[in-house]
Amino acid sequence: MERDLIYFFIPPREFWVEEVKNFIFPLWNPYYFNGHPLFATLQPGVLYPFSFLFLILPFDWAFNLNIELHFILSGLFTYYLARGIKASQGASIISGMAFMLSGYLISVHNLLSTLLSVTWVPLFFLVYFSALKKNSLGLALISGLVGTFMFLGGGVEVSYLTFGITFVITLLPELILEKEMLPDIKRRLFLYLVFCLTFFGLSAVQLIPFMELSQLSIRSEGLTYKQAGTWSMHPFDLVEFFIPDQYGMATDPQKYWKYENWLKTIYMGAASFILAVFYVRFGGQRAKGLLLLFFISVGFALGSNTLFHHFLFDYLPFFNKLRYPVKFIFLAILILSLAAGLGYDYFKKQLEGNDSQNQKKMNSILTLGFLFMIAFGVLSLFNDPIVTYLKGKGWDYPEYNHTALNLLNIKRLFAFTSLFCLSLFLYSKPVFKKPFMLVLIVSIFGLDLFYANWNFYGKMNYKKYQELGENPKFIKSDPEFFRIYVDFKTRKREVKEKSGLKGIDLRKEKFLQSHIGKQQIMNADGVGVTEQKRFQNMINVVKIAPNKDSTQLLNLMNVKYVISMKHIASPDYELVHSYIPIPKDPEERKKFENSTHVKIYENKKVIPRAFLVPNCRVITSDKQYNDVLQSKIFDPTRVVLLDVEPKGFPCGEEKNLEILNPVTIDSYKSNSVELSVDSSKRQLLFMSESFYPGWKVYVNGEEKEILRANYLFRAIVVEPGKHSVRFEYDPFSFKLGLAITILTILLCGIYFIRRSLRRVAPVEKFSLANK
Repeated sequence: MERDLIYFFIPPREFWVEEVKNFIFPLWNPYYFNGHPLFATLQPGVLYPFSFLFLILPFDWAFNLNIELHFILSGLFTYYLARGIKASQGASIISGMAFMLSGYLISVHNLLSTLLSVTWVPLFFLVYFSALKKNSLGLALISGLVGTFMFLGGGVEVSYLTFGITFVITLLPELILEKEMLPDIKRRLFLYLVFCLTFFGLSAVQLIPFMELSQLSIRSEGLTYKQAGTWSMHPFDLVEFFIPDQYGMATDPQKYWKYENWLKTIYMGAASFILAVFYVRFGGQRAKGLLLLFFISVGFALGSNTLFHHFLFDYLPFFNKLRYPVKFIFLAILILSLAAGLGYDYFKKQLEGNDSQNQKKMNSILTLGFLFMIAFGVLSLFNDPIVTYLKGKGWDYPEYNHTALNLLNIKRLFAFTSLFCLSLFLYSKPVFKKPFMLVLIVSIFGLDLFYANWNFYGKMNYKKYQELGENPKFIKSDPEFFRIYVDFKTRKREVKEKSGLKGIDLRKEKFLQSHIGKQQIMNADGVGVTEQKRFQNMINVVKIAPNKDSTQLLNLMNVKYVISMKHIASPDYELVHSYIPIPKDPEERKKFENSTHVKIYENKKVIPRAFLVPNCRVITSDKQYNDVLQSKIFDPTRVVLLDVEPKGFPCGEEKNLEILNPVTIDSYKSNSVELSVDSSKRQLLFMSESFYPGWKVYVNGEEKEILRANYLFRAIVVEPGKHSVRFEYDPFSFKLGLAITILTILLCGIYFIRRSLRRVAPVEKFSLANK
């Protein structure tokens, strides 16, 4: 378990699994961003087909099995795709093995949404291309189902490129499909439309809530070009097709966390390219089409390092909402895997004739293998002098990986490539043209990939992962209802603890690890990629404020504890805990507060989660909101800022603040909150919970209007007296999507049942006639 797994993927899965086991559908996540949609964010994968494993197995077993199954499925699907384009069984095994053991797939195991989505790409191509070749409406419908699985995995960029390339091939099938009877362009476009409608219908239950969130998120207006180009592959990175981790970013923890390189490696080995050359050389039109798609994928992955990326950013629909161009390399990896397998077939085909040209080709392969063997011998014989020389030239840590390790990887490349070439040459000789030689060729190919990408993953004991840190233990010991806030600089800053503090996991002490799920600690901020734009605007005010008490926002957000490495010099905040004992001596305590230890400060001015406010003020622009919220003068207990004036509750009329009327939280669940309110007069009930479409409120059983309050939160008008108030998350987007999905399933079911009956009917008629 590493990187994004422990922040983005494990905690929300732990949470929704517990919710489902308690018979609650996990629509809302109350633990991040002052409340945020969970189901709509895609990454938790609530409806993903293999998520059922979490409901029947221990969580850690299910999590690991889920990843392992997708490696196996990616190999199987690629195998069948290769078979579908008429590759031999041996060639298909090579293609499946190449994709399954590729450096790319190893790299994205800790980026779970990408792994889950990429796995379905070869199966999707197989089904959709079969639909075109067979002019099959049924297969077009099934391709919509496979595309839905791909989307439910959470890899939006994977679906985007896959569906886009599919449209191009629908228009220009001669790029990769064989010259056989294909339907005309109108029929092909009809089949593509059937796929799109089926995909939309089946995925609507997830897609529509996702689109609703997208329109309110930080990506609603698109990213800046700088953001969109982040983690573009550099042309120099392409050398990692042959030398894994040349720069040491995958194996050096300090580099890994400093640069957070998106891919650890894309190693495919020289053998893949040698076989692919056979295919490109002799594969005809389809080989050229695949080569074109290969370079398109690489071009997309190079992102801002190409001349056309900015053009795509400006004009290609939805492209300006996608980031990390390196993600698009997956298609090139799949194409290279297929080309390697098909090249294996063309290699064998070239051996069917015994002409001199074939002999020259085999001699060239032997020569190539011999040269690799000599290079391996030279590097082994003069290893130390070469290491010294390369270090002198600067090819060493920290700019690169350690020279000795890079040289070892190069020697391994030469050794495996030499053995592979020798095996190909021997197979070309009649005396060695035996099945065991084919097994040897495939084995060398697989071992090269396996050992080059070995150990590019991290491991962690799940029980140890679940153990609370000292700071979380302190927070959990407080029985009150509140949120925490982790200072932005504290969250981002790396800290090296002294050797005497071994066993301290600062990710836990900074509340970065396992925020939600079993810890159940509510955070005013959080970890996510689709937070609301309004939330980001508000939290940015907190981040840029000179001091924690410069605004009322942390008080307003019900933040009782602030986790900070920096000393908070304010009478409103008191140092109350740290994962190491706080010195009692005043001088030592002062030194401790100014140290880089992660400390917990209690906010003495925290405001309850829900309370009554007598006054309101209408704010009409983000700029006005920004000006007011940045001011320390703003008192959220006296006045609520609203977008519009409530009916029957005039704003601007200053009403005196009497004694605080009680508001009691009777029940707090992910999708609902129940309150008891006793108001002495007509007032506004404010809740520091995110305002979001789909939330409804019932006062004594009667539905009322929820007002957006203080820019991000909720408020309702309550009359004098005692009231039972229930907030309930019941989004129309989810219900609409669910209805569309159910209707689509029914229509597809009717189609396949009728088709089956049409096939069975003639057989039944024949049987009756014989009777």
